[in-house]
Parts: sequence; C-alpha cells; structure tokens
Amino acid sequence: MKSAILPTVVFAALASSAFAADEPDAKLMEAGKTAFMTCAACHGMDGKGVQAGPTKMAPSLVDSKIALGDPSVMGLVILHGIQKEGAEYLGMMAPLGTVLSDEQIAGAMTYVRNSFGNKAPGVSVEDVTKYREQWKDVTAPVTRAKLAELTEKK
Repeated sequence: MKSAILPTVVFAALASSAFAADEPDAKLMEAGKTAFMTCAACHGMDGKGVQAGPTKMAPSLVDSKIALGDPSVMGLVILHGIQKEGAEYLGMMAPLGTVLSDEQIAGAMTYVRNSFGNKAPGVSVEDVTKYREQWKDVTAPVTRAKLAELTEKK
C-alpha cells in the first residue's frame, strides 16, 4: 500500500511545483500593481485605455501584441516611449526609463502580462537590465511603424 501512495505523492508534488513555476512572481506582481498606477492614467485601471471623448488616451493592453509579445519590445516602449503620430490616441507614451527602477519596470511588465485576462511569462529585474543595455542607443520615443516592424518579425 505504501508503495502505491509514494508515486502519487511525488507526482502531486511535481505537478504542484510545475504549476507554481508558471505563476508570475508574487513580489513582482505586487510591485507591478503599484508601478502600474503611473500607466493607469492613460491605459486605465482595467487596461482598456482611458476614453477621452471619441478618442482614447492610449491603446488597450488587453491581448496587446506589444504587451504579450517579445518582452524586450515592451521594455523598449516603457524605457523610451512612443512618438505621438496621428490622431488615433490623444497622448504620446512618455519615456519612463529615467523615472522607474528596473524592479518597478519588471513588476509593471509582469503585472500587465498577467492581468486584464492576459497570460504571459513574467519579466525579471535582470531582464529589464538587459533591455536597458539592448536599447541604450535609442535616443527618442519609438515610432509605431518601428513597433510594427519589431512585433511582426518575432
């Protein structure tokens, strides 16, 4: 009887740890929820974009190619912002790389990637440090055309 129970217990423990590995880091999620307050001014508390008359302040983060795709592209957006182009959105995405720490950015990214119905791997503080290095030569907010190029090739 004991020999039949042991494999079941081992399997349950392994399954539980595999499930936990898929869950985003709780500390980063909490830091991200706090850091997201900066983002919520334009993206809204629900991530759907704040409506300002007939136009939104910013795009929805729900099922967003940028939020759920290559996290380095999302890092680029947060670090350097998005240029104001056209009238689709009222605002430009402000560059936040000088005002948010790597931990705040990792938290916000992890939070967005795992909130509003989104489900994607979390982002570590070390990842954000790499994104800062990867995008260090970018000196102006990115264009939507460049973002489209970056999200299409991944």
